[in-house]
Amino acid sequence: MLPPWYRTWWAYTIFFLILFILLFLFVMWRSRQLVKEKQRLEQVVDDRTREIKDKNLQLEEQSGKLQEMDRIKSRFFANISHEFRTPLTLIMGPLQQWLSAMPEKEQQEEMEMMLRNSQRLLTLINQLLDLSRLDSGKMPLAAAPQDLVPFLKGLLAAFASLSLKNNLELSFETGAESIIVFFDSEKLEKIFSNLLSNACKFTPAGGEIKLMVKSPGRDTVEIAVRDTGIGMNEEQLAHIFDRFYQVESTGSRRFEGTGIGLSLVKELVELHRGTITVRSRPGQGSEFTVSLRLGSGHLLAEEIAGPVTGEIRGVQEAVGPVDLEEPGPVEEEAGNKEDKTGEKPIILVVEDNADMRRFIKGPLKADYRVVEAADGREGIDKAREIVPDLIISDVMMPRVDGFELCAALKKDIKTSHIPIVLLTARTSETSVIEGFEIGADDYITKPFNRKILATRIKNLIDLRRALQEKIQRELHLQPTEIAVSSIDQVFMVELKDVLDKYLSDPEFNVEILAKKLYLSQSTLYRKVLALTGEAPIEFIRSYRLKRAAQLLKADFGNVTEVAFGVGFSSTAYFTKCFKEKFHRLPSAFQAAERSNGHFDR
Repeated sequence: MLPPWYRTWWAYTIFFLILFILLFLFVMWRSRQLVKEKQRLEQVVDDRTREIKDKNLQLEEQSGKLQEMDRIKSRFFANISHEFRTPLTLIMGPLQQWLSAMPEKEQQEEMEMMLRNSQRLLTLINQLLDLSRLDSGKMPLAAAPQDLVPFLKGLLAAFASLSLKNNLELSFETGAESIIVFFDSEKLEKIFSNLLSNACKFTPAGGEIKLMVKSPGRDTVEIAVRDTGIGMNEEQLAHIFDRFYQVESTGSRRFEGTGIGLSLVKELVELHRGTITVRSRPGQGSEFTVSLRLGSGHLLAEEIAGPVTGEIRGVQEAVGPVDLEEPGPVEEEAGNKEDKTGEKPIILVVEDNADMRRFIKGPLKADYRVVEAADGREGIDKAREIVPDLIISDVMMPRVDGFELCAALKKDIKTSHIPIVLLTARTSETSVIEGFEIGADDYITKPFNRKILATRIKNLIDLRRALQEKIQRELHLQPTEIAVSSIDQVFMVELKDVLDKYLSDPEFNVEILAKKLYLSQSTLYRKVLALTGEAPIEFIRSYRLKRAAQLLKADFGNVTEVAFGVGFSSTAYFTKCFKEKFHRLPSAFQAAERSNGHFDR
């Protein structure tokens, strides 16, 4: 009997083929699904990666924009500081001058009020600049190991006159006579000057202000400023260190604050890795406590400077004036300031602000011939044209700034000897260092006292004259032993070499000397006169006579031989010049040297 068809071998074969085809179709379908899913996921990953890249690009662009905004803000603060400081100089300078000459007490009080508020405005400008530098990371810490106790004593002494005026009692307490702490003196001055200034401001007459240095612990030292002023409530204490926060006005406040000082104090303390806390009760006073860490382990290597020597700078230099006392008068040198030629020394004032040029020129024009230039480019041209005795230049100017002017003139053989005083609103140490590194002889920040400026000018010109005398005395030495700037030293070496080469040539004159030094006769005249105090023709004669004295001292030959050897064609003229120079005849000079070997220069 035959089996049913579905149990036959061919039926099984058909069933197997059908199953195989179904499995194959399923696998193919599933594979396609997986490929599609993979493609979809890859697309999702690509899209996500693209989004992340786009976001990263946006973040980079935003970061770049923020950095650019920081740079713009820093430039803005620097520029606005310059724009504020220049008018402040023009306001405070005349006020200080009028105040010292004002006979009536009522008018003096009005002038003092104007000057006091000008000084307050300057302090606010400095604080805004400091906040800007902190925000942009341009106020690095330069901590050095210093004794905290005498530092704070000196700082407190700066507030003595202000406390006396306001009838306040100042006192200082310390748990140790000497405490060595790593701190940045400039920034610590700002911290405690702000705290002491606030204490004086909010403490009524008859009150007490105490600066206390507590005995140091194992890791920290605490410094407290305590007053018996108006105090603050809990709500005010919660926001006292917030930027631009002002305590609500009360009847006992003397004037409104700006909310800048304490915010700056907190950030400067934190820059030292320290902390600041405050305790206060309304009507009972306040106590601010600054805690600083001992040692240097908490500081970065680049934040540690070398040890500081000498006295600390005054508080007025760090945070602006805290009192209104007029500085003592600057003594003027008796007589005029004319040089050997009978002409007044020439001062070139380079400043883009016409009022500032007029302000600087005012007290100088009686003793100096003042020439003006409206920008750095004009200043360089005029300096090379007239070769002044001294240059006063602003730093921030159009076309060419003060740094570029200083660098250009110090590299030029015609002008390298000229002292340069830079005036600027930039108060950062970086700017000061940059100015001195490029060769500036002095650096004065705006606003400034004209008497101080006049004194510094006089000192620089006196130093230049002392250098002239030194060069005259040391003319027989090697040029490297003469203390002048490197470019001036090169000039002196070349000058001496030319003179030595043509020493015995009676035809040698100023015209030949100028050609050998590749200078015009007018430039040579100004350069030699500035460095030696003598005109070139006088300098050549003086050089020959001093060489003659050396030769006579060494018994090189008789008077006639020496005279011809140093370029004099006439023995009689040589004798006349020698006697004028050394107050003795050459023969008597040589005889004296033979007897005692002494050379009286």
